[in-house]
Amino acid sequence: MERSALRRYRRYLPAAGFALVLLVTSLTPVPEGASEQVPALFGIALDKWVHALSYGVLTALLAWARRASSVPLVAALAAVAVCYGAGVELLQGLVPSRGLSGADFLANGIGAVLAGVLWLALARADTAADGTESFARR
Repeated sequence: MERSALRRYRRYLPAAGFALVLLVTSLTPVPEGASEQVPALFGIALDKWVHALSYGVLTALLAWARRASSVPLVAALAAVAVCYGAGVELLQGLVPSRGLSGADFLANGIGAVLAGVLWLALARADTAADGTESFARR
């Protein structure tokens, strides 16, 4: 494999590492009764905010690795993050102290989509500001 190809694939290491951290933390059993102790922020359980943030970060890492700046590509990367989250949710159904949660899946999707929109907005603002290629393409 040539050097530039290795460099290109290395850009995916942060996303892959973060995806692995998400998988491990999502499949780690939780103590009995821990889910009843989750505080709320603006009326939404804090764990839903964590889900949204986590899958938003995954989407941004994928977009950075792919140097994405087009709507279809960023949408596809957000879909990858959402599908990964769905797979993790399905696996959680196999862990005795965890469970499959539609609300968690929805939070994952919202975070991924919002991160994709923010990524595109920042990429376009960066391009418009100085007329050069966006930060996403550097």
